[in-house]
Amino acid sequence: MNAPASFPRAAARSSVMLRALVYATDGTGPTEHRVVNVSESGLCIGQAEKLKPDTIVIISLGMVDHVAADVVWIDSGLAGLAFHEPIDLQAAKTRPKGVATRVAPAAGWMANIRSPYRS
Repeated sequence: MNAPASFPRAAARSSVMLRALVYATDGTGPTEHRVVNVSESGLCIGQAEKLKPDTIVIISLGMVDHVAADVVWIDSGLAGLAFHEPIDLQAAKTRPKGVATRVAPAAGWMANIRSPYRS
């Protein structure tokens, strides 16, 4: 998916199969998002319906941890984010060792999948 025409890209992006944690600056817990593409200057994430344009979020992606970014645009469940500082693209594509990269489900059947008492 490309950014809307009114938001030109600053750097070439590469398509990836990654997950990112997004922390809102209001102190709510992190949300996990599928990364559609990423560059040194920003990224596009999915499942972004709850984000709001013109807000600041903190991103953890691969070995790149707690980087500030602006939510630039939102369209059809996707969001374009611009980092405040360029990131190390190779580090962003590298999974951290020994660190859980997924937020544990808190509701629904997945929250109890390992429970011996589930029905």
